Amino acid sequence: MTYVSRHKDTKALSTQSALRVFVSLWLMTAAAGWIVVFSVRAFSHETLTTTVLFDREIVRILNKHCVMCHTENGPSFPLETYEQTWLQGRKIRAETIARHMPPWAAVPGYGQFVNDNSLTLRETQFIISWVEGLGPRNSGTVFTNVVDSSGKPRTAVRAQADFGRWQLGQPDLTRDLNAETIDPGQPKQVRYSIIDLGLTAERRIRGVEYMPSDRRVVRAAFFTIQETGQWIGSWTPWHGFMELPAGVAIRLPAGSHIRAEIHYQSFKDRVVERGTLGLFFADKAATTTTADLVIEAKPDAAGNRYRAELRLAADMRAVALRPEIPPGVKSIEVSARKVDGGTDVLLFAKDFAADWPTPYIFKDPALVRRGTVLSVTSYGGPVKLTVSRY
Repeated sequence: MTYVSRHKDTKALSTQSALRVFVSLWLMTAAAGWIVVFSVRAFSHETLTTTVLFDREIVRILNKHCVMCHTENGPSFPLETYEQTWLQGRKIRAETIARHMPPWAAVPGYGQFVNDNSLTLRETQFIISWVEGLGPRNSGTVFTNVVDSSGKPRTAVRAQADFGRWQLGQPDLTRDLNAETIDPGQPKQVRYSIIDLGLTAERRIRGVEYMPSDRRVVRAAFFTIQETGQWIGSWTPWHGFMELPAGVAIRLPAGSHIRAEIHYQSFKDRVVERGTLGLFFADKAATTTTADLVIEAKPDAAGNRYRAELRLAADMRAVALRPEIPPGVKSIEVSARKVDGGTDVLLFAKDFAADWPTPYIFKDPALVRRGTVLSVTSYGGPVKLTVSRY
């Protein structure tokens, strides 16, 4: 009995020891696991470092894409100085990732446009890296808050835009639009103005440029010839002119008038706005003239889809596309189905910014051959498309 009893006690002790070892190992493993978890979580919230600097990469992006609107005398909050940009960093990052800013609806890869204001992938990465890296100003070699009494103080780097000069040079003919008063709190609206050019003989123009007197209240502008209805050019804050290829011009009959369509936004103060239209005449060698091709998408059996097709009877070169996008339209596609069965997408755009209507001006005129079926497809509403072509 004594032997058996001791044997049982020994087994119990062995079991208890094994249990204690197991519990100790489990606690050690769990503790290690928690350490790993906490380490990962802590690491994910550590401050990132970046080599992207305001004085170098960011100011270039602002100059190229942003200060046309984001300036002291522009329609939106300023992003000219380091301080202004740093304070808006998180908002800039969110708007950039969502592709809300800069306002450009055309999807990359479908047509190349000279007035494309979208950010490249590299520029987007620069902005995200700069914001997440706490927005460094420079590499640390320049301290703008330290004044060297023995030298000239350094001028702080800032984004700048030159609004006081014509981008195409001095126009051959300028005309002021009628003065428009924008009262405080007035809703966004479109106003029209007729401009008498005073032409006693036919002229041809190679370019059109517009210069608002107060950029704070102007969102967009479109210009057509009143007598023919032909669209001749547009203005947006980031691209204020339209220039035709060499040897191509727009015909202006004698006695022509220009119809201006100006999109105004609301403003907190009373503003009197009177812009100036500049026309650039073509030389006598410009024998090719442009004309408009208008296509209107109508509802089809699908209900929410709107579509129109047109077979071309002759070759054409498209200079620009102006879609008129009503509220509710989600996307638009302009495509050319060739005789051999292949299809070229000239424009695919979506997520339109209603406040910033814009044309799409090709970098190089798009050649569309005879027999090609030009089609316009939109979802969410009808679209009227004007193709400037020759």
